[in-house]
Parts: sequence; C-alpha cells; structure tokens
Amino acid sequence: MPGRSLTAQAAAVDDPAALSLVRRARELRESPLTNGTVASYKAAAEGHIYFFLDRDDGRASIPMRVDQVAVDLYQNSLGRRRQIIRGLRKRELLPIEDFRYYIDRLTAVQNGFGDRIAIGEGRDVRDVPHPLGSDGETTYHYRVVDSIRVGTAARPAPVRVYELEVRPRREDRPGFVGSVFLEAETGALVRMIFSFTPASYVDPRTDRVTVRLEHSLWEDGLSLPYRQVVEVRREVPELDLPVGTVIRATLNVSDYEFNPELQPGFFYGPALLVGSYGAADSSVFRDGLMDRMADEGLSPASLAQVEAEARRAARAQLTSGLPRVRVYADRVSSVLRANRAEGVHVGLGGSYAPRESVKVDVLPGYGIGGRALAGRMRWRWIAGEAATAAVELYRRQLRDAGPFPGASGAVNTLSTVFRDLDYTDPWFATGVTLELDRTVGESAGIRVGAFWEEMSGAGSIDAFGAAAARRPLRRADEGVFAGVHGGLVRRWGGLGGWEGELALDGTLGRWDSEASATLRGRIEVSRVPSDLSSHTSLSLEAGTAWGTLPLQHHFLLGGRGTLPGHDFRAYGGRRFVLARGETTRALAPGWLSVRLLAGAGAVGATPAPLAEAWEVGGTGGVRGYAGAGLATLHDIVRIDGVRGMPDGAFELVLSVSPVLRPYL
Repeated sequence: MPGRSLTAQAAAVDDPAALSLVRRARELRESPLTNGTVASYKAAAEGHIYFFLDRDDGRASIPMRVDQVAVDLYQNSLGRRRQIIRGLRKRELLPIEDFRYYIDRLTAVQNGFGDRIAIGEGRDVRDVPHPLGSDGETTYHYRVVDSIRVGTAARPAPVRVYELEVRPRREDRPGFVGSVFLEAETGALVRMIFSFTPASYVDPRTDRVTVRLEHSLWEDGLSLPYRQVVEVRREVPELDLPVGTVIRATLNVSDYEFNPELQPGFFYGPALLVGSYGAADSSVFRDGLMDRMADEGLSPASLAQVEAEARRAARAQLTSGLPRVRVYADRVSSVLRANRAEGVHVGLGGSYAPRESVKVDVLPGYGIGGRALAGRMRWRWIAGEAATAAVELYRRQLRDAGPFPGASGAVNTLSTVFRDLDYTDPWFATGVTLELDRTVGESAGIRVGAFWEEMSGAGSIDAFGAAAARRPLRRADEGVFAGVHGGLVRRWGGLGGWEGELALDGTLGRWDSEASATLRGRIEVSRVPSDLSSHTSLSLEAGTAWGTLPLQHHFLLGGRGTLPGHDFRAYGGRRFVLARGETTRALAPGWLSVRLLAGAGAVGATPAPLAEAWEVGGTGGVRGYAGAGLATLHDIVRIDGVRGMPDGAFELVLSVSPVLRPYL
C-alpha cells in the first residue's frame, strides 16, 4: 500500500516492558478457563444505535434513524454467558428503507473479544488476531506510550494503568491498529481503542471500523464491561461522494449483581434471546429514545461543525478499506444542471488518495449550450490532528452574484426547465485558491486563505424559451480579482436546550487597480426538543464593504433566499442586515408538519455603477415578510406561502431542507 507503513509509525517496537505486561494480561485472560475464578454476575445494559450521514466537509451529521436496546447480561463461574434483550424500539428521522442490524450492534462484548476479533457477525471484520491473544506477539509490535492513575468506586485506592500502542507487523494481513490500556499490577484490561488494517475489512463498502471498549475494575482483579462504542463508516466503493453512512452502536453496562440466584439450567438456554421491536413498554428503558442525541453530536439542532471536522481529521489518520481511485462528484448539479449561462452542463470526475492524509480530486464538465469546457482540480492534506490544507485550480467555474443563493443547483435546474425561470445571476471564474482550516479547542475553528481569479461574464443561452425574458441577464464585471480571506466560528450548546453558532468572515481584495474589504457576520440559534416534535431557528446576519467592488460582489436582497414576497434581488448595496426565523411543528411525524416563518432586512449604500447597471437600489428602510407553510417527508420538502411587507406581494415558495442543499 502506498505511503508510510503502519509499522514505521512506531518510534520503538517490541518494548520489553510492554511485552511483559502483554504476557501478564494474556495469562490473566486464559487463567479463568482453568482455575474457575470467573466472576458470576448479572448486569443491566442500555444503549442506542445511530444511523446517520457523515459529511466530508465537516458540517453537522444528518441523523436518519435511532434505535434503543435494553439487555440483561449473565455470566456464571464456569465462564458461560447469556444475554437477554428485554426491549427494542426505533424511530426513523428520514425516509429510509427498513433494515435489521447485525446482532452484535445490540449486544455487549463480555470477554474483551476472543482470540479472533469479528465485527458485524464477521461481515464487517473477521479473523483479526487479538493483541492479548495467543498469536499476539507474532502478529504485533508493542510499546508503552503513557501511564495514568485511575480511581474507581469499586477500588479504594487508585491503580496505575499503562497505555500500550499496538501496530501490526504486516499491514497486508488482518490486524488490530490502536491502543490497549492495562492495569500495571495484574494486566487486567481497562480499555481498548482501535481500528483495523484494510485487509481486515470484509465488506467492500467499509471505509473504517473503530471500536472503544471500557471496563470497570473491581476487587480481586475483576475487569468487567462498562461501556462500548462500535462505529462503522461505509461509502459506495466505486463512487467518491461527499457523504458516507455511519452506524454508531453505544452500550452502557451497570447494576452488577454478583453471585445471583438463577434457575437451574438457566445457562443451558439459548446464548441470546431477542425480542421484537416495540414489544416492551417504555418503563424498560431508563433514558428516552432521543435523549442522548445531543451528547452524541447528532441532535437535529446541532451546529457542531467543529466536532464533525475533528472527526473527519481523525478519520484521515486511520487506514481506509475503500479503493484509492474512485469516480467523484461533489453534488447532483455537478453531474447535470441547466441554467441560462451554460444551457445544459454535464460533468463527472475522479479522486485519488495516495496516502491516508492526502487526496486529489478532479471534476471536469462541459456546458453544452455554450460549448465550453470547465473543470476543477483540488489537493487536500490533513496536517496534524485538527488542520486541513487545500489547493484548488479551476477553470470557468459557474458563480452566482451576492452571498445568498436563490435556490440549490438541483432546484434551480427544475425551475429553469419547467418554469423558464433561472434564479441565478451567473458569471465565471478561472483561478487558484489556497486555504487552511484549523479547529481550536472543542468548539471553535479558524480558516485563512488566498486567491487569484479572472472573472468573466456569461452570455445568455436561449435554450429554455422565455428564461432570458423572465429574468434579464445581468452584466458581471470582468478582470482579475485577488486577495486574502479569513474567518472564525464559535459554537455553543446546552443553554436551555438551545444551540448556537457565531461566525465572522472577512476578505481583503484588489480589482481594477482598486482595493476593497468586506466583513460579514452571522449568529444563529436553534432548538429541537428531545421528542423532535418541533424545530425553531433564529438568525441575524449583517455585512459591510469598503472600496471598489465588482458588481457581482455586492450584497443583494429580495425574493426567495432572503426576503420572499419582494422582487427577486431588487435591492443591493454595500451594507445589509437580515434577520430570519422559523418554527416547524409536527402534525403527523414524518409525514406532515406545519411551518411559520418571518423575517426582515435592509440594504443600503448603493453605489452608482450598481444602481445603473442592475437597476437596483436600497430598501429605503426595513422590509419584511411573514408566512406559513407545510412540510412533508420528514420536513425535507417544503411549500410556504409568504406575504412581503410593506408594498410586497404574495409568493409561493417550494424548497428543500437546508441540510440537503449542499448536495443538490
């Protein structure tokens, strides 16, 4: 496999102290099988299984389904084990096909895995030698990387725990990649955090599998399950898309009862009893079905882009089971779209990942109406645990005027084809950008970059009848625009169920031998109760600019995307403020919701060239809107009736959920 080998990542291998501790741990794992010292216990476990879309761009994940399980764990002094699932329930958050999870998503690992590790009933991962098993020393290198003292309620004095880094001797075979935490005196297992070599993965869709097992330490050297998290990320192996699906199964074990009295022959029954979904009432569960979504960063209100970006960066340090070369597309409208500037545009590209921290993607396209080639090539590097660097070259990239899109690419295509109405003011850019993103702490991030691009106007393609007549094509300024830009974002949550995000972005540029500066800020808060019965969001945005700007870089308000009920992009200038809010409440969960929305904004300081060329002006004060609507298919498809105020009109707006717009 290209790139630095996993073995070479370890600064030292076959650490004698580590080997001694590994042998002690292996003896402890094997000794109960011969001397009968296995703990006899009963315990209760409860967990959630989350199925969600994980975005490569760092935006918050999109939950699609959540399940909850309650299970009792049993073990006798002879090492026989049994699990009984007392309760199962689920809820779909997006319209997806029903499916059953592999049984080990719903149950606990009671023995820290056997000599061979398998995940997903052996269909995700199988035949991986355990680092504390009989083949461990011939399969892995070990070294001590840290030591900590751990205190537990069951142990009166803190114990010393060593972290052992485990790396396979051969990366072309099934293997464990991660860390094992062992109690120094006895070798008892305290924790395992690990992934696998690519050769371990059975399913070709598997990007990665990560596992976290935590044990609690008891008297007499007992080490028993406390918490486990198994996460499996998959993608289409032949196609590189900006999202993947993730199954995250969590389970917490508590209420240990030692030497319980059980009926004779109890352990001769089936090793696992599984009930049906919905057969148990809610009293079986301690937590609500949706209660822990915010803790997992999966609340539908979550704006945790930084957390998602950190996960993405960490993922790049692991070895993926996906092919190095794949077909690539970043959104639906990159493959097929229609508009006034290109007519019909088609495109499809490819990606190449020579190493886990490096990726190159190419996305060429062709505008059939304008008979013009376009394309983009991007290099991305994961630099450390929380930084990403990127260089992008592009030719004739389609751009839209102003900071607020009127519609997603796919929705705009439908409007252009079926309504003869294109909601873009198009122009093209050819150039290069360099960008660095870095997370700061757990809730903030910064972005800096530089750019150089040549702007060119778009000619109207008379391929869709009255499209040009319905919205005259606005002239875009041409020439070279270059400069630097930067931004920061800060997020918070837990304030009475509200979550929020504050963002600032700025650009210093030069065009037509004149300098310019733009500053824009946004604050957004949202709240979703744990039962998902409603969703409320509020946002406030403002911006200002100085110097000489190209026409298409000014702030534009009016119509869908900003102030529905007013003429589309009828107002423009150097300064703006825009406040918006909406609330959605479910009437028939998943199928029908009612919506209320309102907003107000103003724009001013309109320069004479903009007013003359585009026939726009300031709002002359505050203009607003209010309306109501309906949503269906888990609030994905929305139709709103809105009245503009004052001097506005009634407008019917068909749209899709904001979480899907980046992929359309």
